[in-house]
Amino acid sequence: MKPKFNAVGNIRLALFLFSRNPKGNPRGYMLFLVVSLLITLSGLLVAYAILAKVHSLSAKGTATGSSGFYGAEGALNMRVEELRDVFLSDRNPSGTSPSSLDQCLQQTSMGSGDFRCKVASFASPDKNMANIMAYSYVVPKNGGVAIQGTVPPGETFQGLNMLESRYDISSVTAKENANPDEVIAMTEMTVKSRQIPMFQFAAFYLNDLEILPGPNMTLGGPVHTNGSLFLGANNVLAITGQVTVGQDLFNRRKNDNSTYPNGRVRIANSAGTLLNLLEGGTGSTAQTTAAMIPANVNATWGSQVQLDVEALSIPTISSLGAGGNYSQQADINFVYAPEKTGVNVPGIGTTIIPYNVTATKRDALGVGTATPLTNAQLASLRQPILATGAAVTAGVCTPVTAPVVTGLLPGQITDLPNALRRAILSQTTPVPFSAMGAALNSTVGVRNALETNLGVLTTAQQTLIRALTPNQIAALAGGCFISAPIQHPNTTGYTGGVSFINNRERSPGNNFRAMSLMQINIESLTVWNFQGVYLNDTGTGLVSANQLLFATATADTAAPANSFQRLGLAGSDTSSNGLVFHATVSAGATPNPNTNASPYGFALVGGGQLPGLAETTNNFDPTGLTFVSDQAVYMVGDYNITNWQPASVLADSLNVLSRRCIDNTDQQLRKASGTGCGGGAFNTTINSAFLSGTDITNSTETPGYNGGLENYPRFHENWGTLTYTGSFVSTGTPEKVTGRWSNQLYGAPTRAWAYETRFNNAKNLPPLSPRFVFLKQEGFSRKFDQ
Repeated sequence: MKPKFNAVGNIRLALFLFSRNPKGNPRGYMLFLVVSLLITLSGLLVAYAILAKVHSLSAKGTATGSSGFYGAEGALNMRVEELRDVFLSDRNPSGTSPSSLDQCLQQTSMGSGDFRCKVASFASPDKNMANIMAYSYVVPKNGGVAIQGTVPPGETFQGLNMLESRYDISSVTAKENANPDEVIAMTEMTVKSRQIPMFQFAAFYLNDLEILPGPNMTLGGPVHTNGSLFLGANNVLAITGQVTVGQDLFNRRKNDNSTYPNGRVRIANSAGTLLNLLEGGTGSTAQTTAAMIPANVNATWGSQVQLDVEALSIPTISSLGAGGNYSQQADINFVYAPEKTGVNVPGIGTTIIPYNVTATKRDALGVGTATPLTNAQLASLRQPILATGAAVTAGVCTPVTAPVVTGLLPGQITDLPNALRRAILSQTTPVPFSAMGAALNSTVGVRNALETNLGVLTTAQQTLIRALTPNQIAALAGGCFISAPIQHPNTTGYTGGVSFINNRERSPGNNFRAMSLMQINIESLTVWNFQGVYLNDTGTGLVSANQLLFATATADTAAPANSFQRLGLAGSDTSSNGLVFHATVSAGATPNPNTNASPYGFALVGGGQLPGLAETTNNFDPTGLTFVSDQAVYMVGDYNITNWQPASVLADSLNVLSRRCIDNTDQQLRKASGTGCGGGAFNTTINSAFLSGTDITNSTETPGYNGGLENYPRFHENWGTLTYTGSFVSTGTPEKVTGRWSNQLYGAPTRAWAYETRFNNAKNLPPLSPRFVFLKQEGFSRKFDQ
């Protein structure tokens, strides 16, 4: 470097000498000027190059630092979303955290589960540099134990029960393959998670919610929608709970913009005073199609009516399907499989059983082994049950007068009821329930099997037995027959099955859809689990089905008289806070059950008393029953009216029918095309929370009105009074049916509806109650170049 420096110095000296006498040497002076200019420009170019180099390095450093920060922040957000997904799957985050940030960065201790150290790679802004690596992990506070509490007054969802958890999330970024101490950026976040049961709302909708009743209606309990809320009434609609709206609040219809006068809709403020929506929301009594003004709403109702609430993360309709959380945690799984062909069952022969049932007896932690029922057990579920003892005391049936059978020997009289059970179970198709009240002469198959089971009979004995009805034979054991736990549509060789025509749905070329419904009788299922029988492996004897589906609880003397709980028939399951039944259709069924033209569904009958446990002085923690299906569900008759317990029904779509649609002869659901089931609907009472899909007004699928909250249940009859106490939750549109509300053929019921206030106490919530997750950031910090 030194020679170069000297050369520059010599040039400067020469220039100095040239500049001494410019007049005496004009040429030298010109040379001086030119060389001076060249040197000056060269200096500027060198300076610019140096500055450009410094700026480039600085920019790259800044870009790297910014990318490091964004990468670290992105890793935090990724972990937050993972926590949200865990909660939405009805699971609590679990695992172990690395003991320090260095261990995560150096990959010496990764931790486990939801809290483990995770590594994500981001491209560097400098293509010549290594990628940026983001290391993150989670540390639960309070040892990962959620704290049960109540949302404080004034906050969103005030007064509701919640499970609150807090988590510290740390993230650092470094260049790939860099030393552990070469950290680019470090970020930390503390988040608070609140899980709030959706059944604590009178109405909870993912999409727009419309409440437009004709008669006067008072709606207690909170109301929430992630979309917009449209309110109106032909008389008066009064809402007394907190209202939270993700978008806008309107005092009009959505489908045609019809407006309502001031005073038709009233919402209570925090003091409980009902205030007019139109006047309080706009400052005017003039009808309008415009949304309520947020500032006016806030001034009138404060925290009692909140607009622009952050959209909540909630489970979707698809979570109800096979493989979803409910299916995996169910105690009993029903699969309707119409594609099944004949199987050979000892004592029966070749028979088609178009369904499967799996029972899982779980401990308090939800752990259990799934046990598929055998063909003999499945075949038993489709036949009438001879109920005796405690089941008769529970009132499931009334025995007829026992016949006089003096022509039979004492041993034959004793054997007769069980011989009849074997005879019924040996049939290749379901025996109609109507046959239980008809002389055996009219049911040749059962008669012949019964006589074979009894052995050699005299002609007089044959004549005597053939004149008896199965119910008379049951009376010899102090019992009577009840309908089968499971009934199904027609199969090959069987034409007496369940049938239902749905006029809301459509099939190609028809203004209706013939539904293939599997009927589940909850009462009969409970009795079968207590005293049902099935054929043994050789088909020559009977095996008890006691507690095959679920373990039963000790008889509770504090429970209501003659209830399942008092008599020892109720389930003792406490996993997920009670019993969960899940029903779906085999993927191999034809037509395909997993399209929006599915013809399948499940009918729930015999649900007046459920097999769970109510609260008593002996049982402080009620359990109850949750029924779940990814297909349409048809609830038939009264539900949960005896020995009230927490209950819910979750379905792709939800239909409500009265017992008018049950054929009294065979105790099967039957409905032809048209309105009703041969007469006006019987008054019906339902005590259960509902979760299902609902249509969206003015959408592609529903180019008109969706019926509003008042038509959340789908109706098919000319109704009298429907008394309902529960909670309406809509988590999206149905995936298996697309029929429009305007297609329905029905007469609207008198709606005696109310929110189930017992759900305000967390212990009264149904098993596996769906919860939404409300995540809130409590703290955030960042540092560069640690």
